Amino acid sequence: MASKEEKRRRAALVQAIVDEDTKRAIAEMPISLKELGSLFDFLDVKLGEHGCDHSAKLTSNYLAKRNLNQEVILSWLADSGGGCDCEVLANVEESWESEIIKNT
Repeated sequence: MASKEEKRRRAALVQAIVDEDTKRAIAEMPISLKELGSLFDFLDVKLGEHGCDHSAKLTSNYLAKRNLNQEVILSWLADSGGGCDCEVLANVEESWESEIIKNT
C-alpha cells in the first residue's frame, strides 16, 4: 500500500500532466478564451430570447461580426460537442468554463 506521501506525489504528477494537456489545448484553440467566454455570454442572452433552431446561426453571426474565422471555429466547436447554438452553450461551455474563469 502506498504511503500518504506517495499518494500525494502521484496526484501531483497526474495534475501536472492534466495542466500540461490543458495548456496545449488552449494554445491550439482557434479562438481565445476571452472571446470564447464572450461568445457564451452572447449565446446565453440570445438563446434566452429566441431559443435554438438547432443550427449554429447565432454563433456564426457572432463570429462574423468579430471577423473571426467562422469555418475553423465552427469546426472546432462541432468537434467539441457544439453542433448547434444550444450545444455550444451546453457542451462546450461546460468543458471550458473553469479555464475561462481562471484566465480572464
